Amino acid sequence: MNTVITGRNVSEAWANSILYLNGCNKREEYNLIAEIVNPIEDDIEFRRKINCILTSLEDQSIETVANTIFPQAIEDKQKSREVFYDRFYKLYPKLRRIQINSHGTYFGRLVAWNNDGGITGFNQLEYLIQKLYRERNNNRGIRVMYEMSIYNPILDNSVQMGFPCMSFISIKVREDFVDLTAVYRSQYFIQKAYGNYLGLGRLLEFISRQSGYRMGKLTCIATHASIRDIDKRNLTALIGLCSNEEQIELEL
Repeated sequence: MNTVITGRNVSEAWANSILYLNGCNKREEYNLIAEIVNPIEDDIEFRRKINCILTSLEDQSIETVANTIFPQAIEDKQKSREVFYDRFYKLYPKLRRIQINSHGTYFGRLVAWNNDGGITGFNQLEYLIQKLYRERNNNRGIRVMYEMSIYNPILDNSVQMGFPCMSFISIKVREDFVDLTAVYRSQYFIQKAYGNYLGLGRLLEFISRQSGYRMGKLTCIATHASIRDIDKRNLTALIGLCSNEEQIELEL
């Protein structure tokens, strides 16, 4: 049975997912689907409080996780996307020397796909943007041929845990919008999901802006979703934050 969690923004979708998982048997679920209407919008103060909990757990910050999917800090919107790619390519060898990134990053798989574990390769993201732009301008109306792989069967067939937890990204054209769907084989909701949503939202915004479409919705499918590795005190604090109905001003 599939469960669909909805949210107007990243914070709401993630909080609703946490509350749902906390009520599940063993705090895990299969085929948990999150649908986010505006995936680049989140509650900055809420994010800060969640980061405090992640720090106490000695986990990565939300921003660090998001940057593995879309490294927003190195994009200059006043310059071409080729400049953006080049900046990443120069940085990528240093990122790969960090142990947790030894098999690459999600953005690395998108812009430097290869079968030998190297740091250069086929730019799936650029090819997808070019296809979207071309199809938008020739009016053929093709909506369903925009896919990017993360899981590489040559490199990842023996991986049991860790990277890559995300397997696949699919872009679909819906009238004047582009929507993004990401599939995860497993997703740790406390440590990763907030950052995953934020990074995917930023990726979707980049794709829509570069291809001339309007940004649509983000759908994230966790074929296995779980709350794990958290002590009772921090879990109680987390559930309290997610249950708070007070509305705080949203910032982009």
